[in-house]
Amino acid sequence: VTPNSPAARAGLQAGDVIVELAGRPVQGLKDLSDILKSRKPGETVPVTFLRQGTKRSVAVQLQQR
Repeated sequence: VTPNSPAARAGLQAGDVIVELAGRPVQGLKDLSDILKSRKPGETVPVTFLRQGTKRSVAVQLQQR
């Protein structure tokens, strides 16, 4: 997680495993990339992730890369 990135501002931490993005399952980096390509900067998407075995969710506002 890059400091001051949208993920960091939403509370994601190094070691978190994203399992769902915008309501779609994420099995790996390709899934994550494909889902992000279909979204626009400024849009807020729900992210479900695992942290130390516990499932959590946050909203992340996307930004231009």
